[in-house]
Amino acid sequence: MKSIPIIFTLTISLMSGIASATIIYVKPNYPLEALKNCIEGWVEFEVTVMPGGFFENVKIIDSYPEGVFDEAARKALMKYKLVPRELIGVTAPVHGVKRKISYNLDGECIRK
Repeated sequence: MKSIPIIFTLTISLMSGIASATIIYVKPNYPLEALKNCIEGWVEFEVTVMPGGFFENVKIIDSYPEGVFDEAARKALMKYKLVPRELIGVTAPVHGVKRKISYNLDGECIRK
């Protein structure tokens, strides 16, 4: 599925208090078919935040509409970096961190 970059509202929420804020954020592309059909939605992930702030074990736990934004959201998420949690001066992998990426058009639909 082709996708193109477009200005749209993207909501990223840290749904677990386990890790800190995003320090590297990559805006995902809006899939072209979703844009043409004026479709909005979201993808929720569960990840492991590694000591370097990158994600591993990325799993989609829910999305709406299912499958529409999954690939574009996953590609962007894999480029993010978080401030890793530090316990007693040592950083360790943090499992079960949830991230949600929402796609909102805010009037940018290109329906013909």
